Amino acid sequence: MTTADEPPVIEFRRSLGRQVGFLATAVPVAALALAVVNLASGDPWWDGLWLPLTWFLFFYLSLPMSRPPSAGNQARLPLRLTADHLQVAGPGERTLVIEWSNVARAEISGRWYPVLVIEPADPDRTRPPLARWEWAGYGQSRPYEIRVPLACLSPGRDLLRRELARRLPA
Repeated sequence: MTTADEPPVIEFRRSLGRQVGFLATAVPVAALALAVVNLASGDPWWDGLWLPLTWFLFFYLSLPMSRPPSAGNQARLPLRLTADHLQVAGPGERTLVIEWSNVARAEISGRWYPVLVIEPADPDRTRPPLARWEWAGYGQSRPYEIRVPLACLSPGRDLLRRELARRLPA
C-alpha cells in the first residue's frame, strides 16, 4: 500500500501503437514530399511512390540487425520506477536494480533515437553487482554506463523526465 507522499510504481514499455503511429505518419509525409519533388521536376507525381514505403519498411526491419554485436547485451525495456529503486531489464532475462541514492547520473539524450543513460555511483551496490562493461551498449562511453533505448516508449519520455527529476536526489 502506498501513501500519498510515496510515488507510484511506473513501468515503461515499448508500445506497438506508437510504432504503428510513427510509420502511419512518416510514410504518407515521405510520399507527399516525393510527389512534390516529382511535380517540381516535371515527372508524373506518382513516379516512385513505392520508395518511401520500401525505405521505411527496410529501415524499420533492419534497425535491430544494424547494431554492433555488443548491443546484444544492451539494456532494454521494461524500465520500472519504484519508490526505492530503478529497475532495468537486461541481458539473459536478468533485472538490474539500482537504488535512487546510488544513481550518479540519469539523463535522456537523443531526439530521433532517444536513450536513457544511467550510471550508478557504486556498481557494487546494484543488485546484482554490476561488472565493468557487462551491460555494454552502442555508444557507451563509460564502463558502468547503462543505455536504455526509449524509442516508441509508453507512457512517454515526458513522464520519465518528470519522474527522474522528482525521484533523483538533488
